[in-house]
Amino acid sequence: MRQVSYRADIDGLRAIAVIAVFIHHLSASVLPGGFIGVDIFFVISGYLITSQVFQEVRAGSFSLRQFYQRRINRIVPALATVLLACVAIGALLLSPLDLARLNANALFALLGLSNLFIWVKYGNYFAADAGEAPLLHTWSLGIEEQFYVIWPLAVLLVYRFAPRYLLWILGVGVVLAVGLSEYATGVFATASYYLLPMRFFELMLGGWLGIWHLQRTPQVGQAQAWACRLVGYVLIGASLLLIGEDTAFPGINALWPCLGAALLIHAGSGGRTATLLGSRPMVFVGLISYSLYLWHWPLIAYLNYLDIPISLTLASAVVVIAVLLAWLTWRYVEKPFRRSGARLGFTQVVSRRFAMPALCLMLLAGLTQAFNGFPQRFNPTVERLEAMTQDKPAEIRRGCHVANALYGTAPNGDCRLGAPKPAIDGILVGDSFANHFSGMVDILARPDNISLMDYTVDYCLPVLGYSGGMPPVYAEHCKRRNERVYDLIERNNYPYVVLAGSWPRDEAAEELIEASIQRAVEHSGQVIVIFKNQPIEDAATCPIRRLMFNPKRHCDALQAARPHYWTDIRNKFPQVRFIDPNQVICPQGHCSPLIDDKLLYLDNAHLNEVGSRYIGKTLLDRGFSLLKDPPARS
Repeated sequence: MRQVSYRADIDGLRAIAVIAVFIHHLSASVLPGGFIGVDIFFVISGYLITSQVFQEVRAGSFSLRQFYQRRINRIVPALATVLLACVAIGALLLSPLDLARLNANALFALLGLSNLFIWVKYGNYFAADAGEAPLLHTWSLGIEEQFYVIWPLAVLLVYRFAPRYLLWILGVGVVLAVGLSEYATGVFATASYYLLPMRFFELMLGGWLGIWHLQRTPQVGQAQAWACRLVGYVLIGASLLLIGEDTAFPGINALWPCLGAALLIHAGSGGRTATLLGSRPMVFVGLISYSLYLWHWPLIAYLNYLDIPISLTLASAVVVIAVLLAWLTWRYVEKPFRRSGARLGFTQVVSRRFAMPALCLMLLAGLTQAFNGFPQRFNPTVERLEAMTQDKPAEIRRGCHVANALYGTAPNGDCRLGAPKPAIDGILVGDSFANHFSGMVDILARPDNISLMDYTVDYCLPVLGYSGGMPPVYAEHCKRRNERVYDLIERNNYPYVVLAGSWPRDEAAEELIEASIQRAVEHSGQVIVIFKNQPIEDAATCPIRRLMFNPKRHCDALQAARPHYWTDIRNKFPQVRFIDPNQVICPQGHCSPLIDDKLLYLDNAHLNEVGSRYIGKTLLDRGFSLLKDPPARS
């Protein structure tokens, strides 16, 4: 059996991947598409591991036990080292809620399920709170480990029953997987980023290339190698610069850096090592790339958590520390454990190197949950404020507020706000901001004996024809949802229609907003518009961190001016009632996320349920209701 020969150029490609990710995490503005380094890693992994698996399958010596034993020896020792360091530092620095989340994440990371945990707990990879999660980057390990539960068996089965058509079948599989990723990315953007089915083609592409090289042994001439390298570098370089946080990803956009990586791997298959990729510095970084990937992000995440700006000097220090930790881990953990692991039996490797650390992490996560993150480490107010951030309107009113992909969900008569009575008087429509105002609306509607149906959906402002830079699929869903909403308004002639959302700052949106309000006015008794509340940077975390670390830290923000088009709309529709939550949040134009010991925000912009209801109660105490302003003072 011919073993997969060592290739320095692949270590060089690993170096490109980890450097790209590192730079992006230090400063996304410098390298907006640096996160595609993970996709390059996927292609490399698919190529190398599939090559080894296929050689064993073809020789009739493949063993699942040996395969998973190698994976444990390769992945777990360095990972367990970094997990241990992260949870130790977390015990000193993290708030009760964040510590509980970290320790649970550590367990899921070791089990190869971190991508599922992070998807559920953090959502968007680029969200503000995700930037403070020390183990956010372990989602990619989850993708790989889940892939290798399926992939070796798939290769084995296809080779056994259709060996002549192996490349064709797997090639068709790559194309279908790309199509699935592109479709799902447009429908379930956040889930697609983290879940295996939408990433499958990236590892599969590398696997297909590895089998092709073993089956056909292509002769790569100098001219062909040069052309492949040129195109490969261009595809990766363009992806690094042109792809960004707002790009739909993965899908087709992830295919380009993957193809670039595959071309660079193919270019070196003839034994011609590229000058750049084969250079000693690049090979060195490639050799320690796994440990460097594991170490670099926790260093950055903890700095983010402590609100320490990463200057050029500090970034340089982070690089030096991360490289040193990575080299030490590679030299004294990765290499020794891989050598010693080869001499151990399967049961010993699984029990000592997987089951034992997993049980320890399970115990640690369980204790942290049982003792509520050990809140006695900080001021008692920290735990109380954190509890408010867990009152999430979308979860409280699940089914009344739905994800964009569920835009076709019919109204639910049981989704009620306001007065508890049989008849429905109106409807609340809009996006996630309309949803987070549901507690406020519930309180303000009761004094006027109004009962409203709650009917909101993510990423869909209640403005006909408005797309606001949304991905095409989201925009189409929103268009259909709004058609249904306004059809309901026209057919039912509700006495009350409440429109709320993240109203755009773009003055060009005036015409569309005006037309939508006009349509609602023509087919209802009273239209109520709720203005967007003021976004505040770190609104949900700043008051808590101030208690934990820095009593002098300021969490307030100046109130931004409202778009001018609202003046025109208010003049044109004097019969429309407008409610402004900033009357509570921003007294005298100074906005605070913490008022009367109530933490109002869920994130930088959305309110939590406590905050929404507090605003409603405060307005009510001041004489406001859904229909009334306080009496004018004489």
